[in-house]
Amino acid sequence: MNIKKIFNNNVLLADNNGHEVVLIGKGLGFQKKVGQHIDEAAVDKIYTPTEARWLTLFDELISDISPQYFEIASQIIKSAEKQLQTKFNAYLLIAITDHIHFAIQRTADNIVIRNELLWEIQHFYPQEYAIGVSALQLIKASFGVQLVDDEAGFIALKFVENRTSAQDSNDKGVQMTKLIGDILTIVQYQLQVHLDEDSISYQRFLVHLRFFVERISRDQKNNTPEETDDVLYQHIFKKYPQAFNCTQKITQFVKNTLNKQVTLNEQVYVTIHIQRIINEMSQQS
Repeated sequence: MNIKKIFNNNVLLADNNGHEVVLIGKGLGFQKKVGQHIDEAAVDKIYTPTEARWLTLFDELISDISPQYFEIASQIIKSAEKQLQTKFNAYLLIAITDHIHFAIQRTADNIVIRNELLWEIQHFYPQEYAIGVSALQLIKASFGVQLVDDEAGFIALKFVENRTSAQDSNDKGVQMTKLIGDILTIVQYQLQVHLDEDSISYQRFLVHLRFFVERISRDQKNNTPEETDDVLYQHIFKKYPQAFNCTQKITQFVKNTLNKQVTLNEQVYVTIHIQRIINEMSQQS
């Protein structure tokens, strides 16, 4: 494998028999130059995208945030693969990297998003949750930021989702896909835009919608009462009125279609993601 681009000492883009791959390993790029050979034995993790869109998303994300986030995400994935004795697709690197960065940003802004499935994750997916807890310890050691337990649950969910997506029945998969598509249609209609499927904000929103739809489609309910931060809810309502109104349309659609209630915390999180789409569109105009 030959180096095509050096992001930092530990993250490289390389050519592997005509295919671009992302390499992560301690000191891989130290005193190296583009074109030089990389010994595979020195590589901790190789990410081989099966779609060109993966590299586009990777380039966009790494241009916005430090490669260190990719290193930490890769360490978390490598540990999870060992503990769960499975392999995850390359998209998980982007999903976890982006989530860690977003979580640290929210913490800096004193915005705490409650995980509506935390109780279920802790009890039904203890292995994945333990990985999430270990991830928080690694994040604190690397960035000096202590994330709340809810974030351990969010990280665990990404591994649960990745492991179970292939096991979903066809009927459930079709139903969830249709529901996600309907919600995306509502967003595009309310914002009067055509969403760019290759944009980072769209991909972030799509990942969240998957978990959002998964949660509201479940029959099981958390036995503990919801703890809603009314101050945060009012703050989001006042600060992001356009995104909030769009969320209300989604909430009403879910109620009419599935006879399900969308919690206030979920409404806050959906609103934040829609606002990120609005922000990205305003930067492009």
